[in-house]
Amino acid sequence: MKNNFVLKRMYIFDELSSTMDISKEFIDRSVSEGIVIISKSQTKGRGSNKRKWISMGDDALFSIIIQPPVEKINLIPIVTAYSIFVTLKNIVDEKITIKWPNDVLVEGEKISGVLIENYIHNKLSNTVIGIGININSNHKGQNRFIYPSVSLKDITNQNLDVFSIILKFLDNFKIFYEKLINDDLDLNIISKNLHALGEKVNFRTHYKQLEKNKSENIFYKIISLNEDGTLKVADDDGNITNLSNSEIAFR
Repeated sequence: MKNNFVLKRMYIFDELSSTMDISKEFIDRSVSEGIVIISKSQTKGRGSNKRKWISMGDDALFSIIIQPPVEKINLIPIVTAYSIFVTLKNIVDEKITIKWPNDVLVEGEKISGVLIENYIHNKLSNTVIGIGININSNHKGQNRFIYPSVSLKDITNQNLDVFSIILKFLDNFKIFYEKLINDDLDLNIISKNLHALGEKVNFRTHYKQLEKNKSENIFYKIISLNEDGTLKVADDDGNITNLSNSEIAFR
């Protein structure tokens, strides 16, 4: 299977409710893949599990519309996170890891997150990838965030050009997305860069519709990524479990 991702058009806005919302409007107009929506600020930015995405200004806030085969969509979050990982590795020297399934950390603090929304018809998915990368915002000493967070400015002590970083990400994403589509993606390499690999960590898992959507917290040892994008973990007795709908709890 040959599938070459082509960046067709960029739309840049000063302010939107959310780049995800505008991307869905584009899909409703039957646009093809390769559209990128960028906004300098969002009034209703959102992250995973219905959380708000808070940007304090001059960060990378954008969405991409792609059309992957349905059987590939479960791997889109980790491919996107890895593309961010590779992009940031060329900017900072600090330790960067991927917090499965869709966050990127620098020295254990969140610098980027990914949100995926799929609109499936027959065997094709219109998929919107929403990306936030903390670039020039100030996260030092802030307590507004659910998880410990950091920006590139915090790390480098300088303002960086947001648009150039988005372009670098898109170059990397094109490479790894095409590898995914053409069954040439090496998940073992991605797996080696997982946050807390080989460690026992607290997972917020098995989201319930009971008790105001409270979740269970369970400790598992992270073993590796599976070929389908799920995470292989082990409990204290060595029993293997594959997680598909969970997240690592920082606290």
